[in-house]
Amino acid sequence: MMSPRISVLMPVYNGEKFLAASIESILKQTYQDFELLIWNDASTDNSENIIQSFKDSRIKYHKALQNAGISESRNQLMRLAKGEYWAIIDHDDIAHPQRLEKQVEFLDAHPEISVVGSAIRLFCKNPRAGIFKNFIRNLGWIWKQPSHPTLSDALKGCPLMHPSAMLRGKDFIHQKLFYKQEYTPAEDYKLWSDTLMSGLKLANIQEVLLYYNLHGENCSVRRKTQMRQADRKVKNDIKKFLNIKSRFHYPYFLVILQKLRLSLKKDKNI
Repeated sequence: MMSPRISVLMPVYNGEKFLAASIESILKQTYQDFELLIWNDASTDNSENIIQSFKDSRIKYHKALQNAGISESRNQLMRLAKGEYWAIIDHDDIAHPQRLEKQVEFLDAHPEISVVGSAIRLFCKNPRAGIFKNFIRNLGWIWKQPSHPTLSDALKGCPLMHPSAMLRGKDFIHQKLFYKQEYTPAEDYKLWSDTLMSGLKLANIQEVLLYYNLHGENCSVRRKTQMRQADRKVKNDIKKFLNIKSRFHYPYFLVILQKLRLSLKKDKNI
């Protein structure tokens, strides 16, 4: 039996509120040569029943006996992947129907690129967030990253939106690049900086291929203190690699101003 072209990697922990929509967005992709690997990190809610309600042979479901955290969940998914390309998605986000198709086309056409991300559109599907927050988040905010980010870009902030990423698997296996638990919840930022420091290249398609659910319970929101500490740790690693002595850190509000756009165009995919 031939291996699928793409392994879609979805870690799950207590994702019952948004999980079904995320799974459906992958199963409805225009590009169909994939396996959907789901790693349930010992959820205590209804996540398992939701996953098992999908009767699709492309879904490969695995469940941890004990909760090990997001970084180990992601590493387990990498170890299980059989595809040439690895597409990341979180249990609360939604993929554009052509996401896999367009990212495969890009990586096929650019063999020098090891990871390709995309622009993302922010939205909120949490009624408990409040009317005002829902209105602001659903206006049509789009987050764009540099087309070909460098370590200088990474020094300002994470250079690629993690759940929009598609990786060339063999490059990460060859370079032994995995997520590092001690950098959680900025494990993605550390992985991309390690990727750049290893000499591999990143790219971003300047088109919305993922919808990021800013529901207010995201890990980056719930664990702000740990996120700031891990973020600073990654930046210090990059400075050490580049032999930069300065203690100055690029202000995050400038990162937001450079990358956030407003598009009032409606999108039927969310």
